[in-house]
Amino acid sequence: MANFLTMLRIAVTPAFVVLMLQSPSHPSYKYIALVLFLFGAATDWADGFVARHTDSVSKFGITADPLADRIFIDATVITLYAMGILPLLFLVIILGRDVIMALGYPILGKIDPTKIAVHWTGKVATATLFVALSLLILSPSTSGNKVTFEGYQFFSWTSWQTYGLWLFMIGMCFSLIAAGIYISRAIALLRERRADSPEPSLEALDEL
Repeated sequence: MANFLTMLRIAVTPAFVVLMLQSPSHPSYKYIALVLFLFGAATDWADGFVARHTDSVSKFGITADPLADRIFIDATVITLYAMGILPLLFLVIILGRDVIMALGYPILGKIDPTKIAVHWTGKVATATLFVALSLLILSPSTSGNKVTFEGYQFFSWTSWQTYGLWLFMIGMCFSLIAAGIYISRAIALLRERRADSPEPSLEALDEL
């Protein structure tokens, strides 16, 4: 059941993207997209809850759950950037962080992923980004500059976009901190594994 919820989060992502991109000409689509986004965010909490309380935590779930989060969040971030709601720098930071983490998956495959426990900063980052993105979804397409910060409402406190952008920055900070913690833990575990590996004896080298 937990893995089903994880895959369901991935499944609703394309529908969300299409609805958001069509929302400028069909305003009601934005609210349908928001419902899908909130549903996807809810599955992030639900799959972990189900896995823990049914004792069904699996290696697949440990890998698939964060991957589904990144696909869901990254697709949303790209969509909001394309609509002029999110600046390029925010897009680059989030996608860059996820690319670095993705490149580390082959390394993590050499160790037991269950030994890298989820850190609270990662949970806070995901939760904060979900709230921020929900607010940004409600924001009107501002046609912000595709490269600079021009056209984005950072200080209009009557706009959903202002609160969404500031929360997004907080979420980015926690996300980068979490990435640093996971990378340092993975490196430490790899060093431990290397230290525990027996060195080849001189006799064995001579036989090669």
